[in-house]
Amino acid sequence: MTKVYRFDTVIYPFNIYVIINKTPDVICDYFKEYSGDNIVFSNNDGSNRMDTFTMKIISKEDSEYGALLFFRDKKSMTPGLISHEASHATKFLFEHIGADMSEHEPFEYVLEFIVNNCYKIKTNRF
Repeated sequence: MTKVYRFDTVIYPFNIYVIINKTPDVICDYFKEYSGDNIVFSNNDGSNRMDTFTMKIISKEDSEYGALLFFRDKKSMTPGLISHEASHATKFLFEHIGADMSEHEPFEYVLEFIVNNCYKIKTNRF
């Protein structure tokens, strides 16, 4: 069974999820597209070749909105890729709540929160 890590952002109505798995197909078991549609991966979308990606989702368990960071394995969780994917997730959160990203400090705090939690997963401290 795949472990789904969930980080509650507490002050925002948006969760951060992380899945580490060899194939992204497992995502379909836990999440729907942000639009509410079922997630469908195809051989043509490139997802089966990517080591990492981030997407806006809805949890099937509780219908909560969030961002999912996918890593193929812990080896792919480099500082650069964690930061890159965390930046996408932070932008998705700010888009979801309709916040202005020009106010830098709240953006950076969320980014730091996501990066720190991903690092805890990578180093088995979560």
